[in-house]
Amino acid sequence: MQTLTKRQKQILDFVGEYIKKSGISPTYEEIKKRFKLSALSTVHQHVEALINKNYLIKNENSSRGIEIKKTIDDFIQIPLKGTIAAGQPIEATEERETIAVPKINLPETSDIFALRVSGDSMTGENISDGDIVIIKSQSTADSGQKVVALIDNCEVTLKKIYKEKNRIRLQPANLRMNPIYVKPENLMIQGIVIDVIKNITTELQAEEKKVVQYKELPLNKIICGDCVDTLKNLPDNSVDMVVTSPPYDEVRKYNGFSFNLHETGKELFRVLKDGGIVAMVIQDQTKNFGKSLTSFRTIVDWVDNIGFKLFETVIYRKYGTEGAWWKYRFRVDHEYMPIFIKGERPAYFNKEPLKVPSKHGGKVMTGSGNRKTDGTTTKTITRQINAMKCRGTIWDYLNAGDKNPLKRKHPAVFPDKIPYDFIQCFCPKDGIVLDPFVGSGSTVVTAKQLGRKYIGIDISEEYCELSKERLKTVNEGLFDKLK
Repeated sequence: MQTLTKRQKQILDFVGEYIKKSGISPTYEEIKKRFKLSALSTVHQHVEALINKNYLIKNENSSRGIEIKKTIDDFIQIPLKGTIAAGQPIEATEERETIAVPKINLPETSDIFALRVSGDSMTGENISDGDIVIIKSQSTADSGQKVVALIDNCEVTLKKIYKEKNRIRLQPANLRMNPIYVKPENLMIQGIVIDVIKNITTELQAEEKKVVQYKELPLNKIICGDCVDTLKNLPDNSVDMVVTSPPYDEVRKYNGFSFNLHETGKELFRVLKDGGIVAMVIQDQTKNFGKSLTSFRTIVDWVDNIGFKLFETVIYRKYGTEGAWWKYRFRVDHEYMPIFIKGERPAYFNKEPLKVPSKHGGKVMTGSGNRKTDGTTTKTITRQINAMKCRGTIWDYLNAGDKNPLKRKHPAVFPDKIPYDFIQCFCPKDGIVLDPFVGSGSTVVTAKQLGRKYIGIDISEEYCELSKERLKTVNEGLFDKLK
């Protein structure tokens, strides 16, 4: 049996009291009126949660078919000791409160307490600002466990712990935040997380906030707003493909705005049609001679936690800048372009426009013998070489920029030929292309040029206006050299 949110406990208490007084259970409509909820769907969500957590039993053949399985007597009070940071370490604050939790959730020890969370570094573990974590007091932890860590005997933080050579890594569960490294002698473990109680304010805001979806898709529009909030207004299964480059790792300054790549991925998965594609341009920041691994973490997160498949990872080959790498590192001549798919296979795939000339096109040659898994080699064949061939997974864009003065007003751009190629390959001619970080407008400009419908989103008014200005130039032969 799992811990209840405060709203779930309120509904459970109401159901119990209603049955005690009237001998029958309340209807969903009565629960909705009692708690002034905006929709019956919210009641359904809470009741289903209580059923899944083994507190209620439901008779599907009756409108009053809810029965109590466990009662409020199964709860116990534990101390709420203070506030802990799920962000940068802060000094813990003491409070004098208690909180009710189910007895069944607690191990056989009295050394249990609760802490209120401050910050958003653990959102990937479903621990948000304002939530309450249930802690089992202990001084040891295994790698990967969520711990209450005391640093330098003065600062407390909530992180996942990993033991490395000569140091401890306190890892946030948020792709936007960096880990904290400490020496073992400077760290004291005060407990491990055994459960989470979601914040009532956050929960109420989520359940009461009415998402008004567009009656008609805002086709061929640039929308200025937060990408996650805006995506929530788009209906399910409405977009054919996404081409985007998120503002990763603070490699460039994007007018001071931040974003949540995990939540963005969840919304993109929802709005994509089955077989839809997300093509992303991303790279890793280098700090102190080490890569951030943001690209790899994002790929694993979107596949393992959101539901995408990784169709392929393409290498975007470019001319890297020399800079400090002249003496100390290799010049970076690439970025990653992971291609995610929703569903079993792409709904549309046509790589003919992406083919490149064969070096020996038109010649008759002998070869193509392949080594098999058992070590033997297939017979060679003699045939005429095709004039064009598949470009493979390394895509060359060695044009040193598009030389577009409008585009250069944005701090981080990619060649317009990238979305041009992706759209031709993965988007049908009547399809809809989305870019949730539209920036300088490359994706929507190429979509318009190729006759596809588009939706662009950006939180920066400056970049929205930049995209609109670029869209006005589409008919001026912008892509003649690309065809």
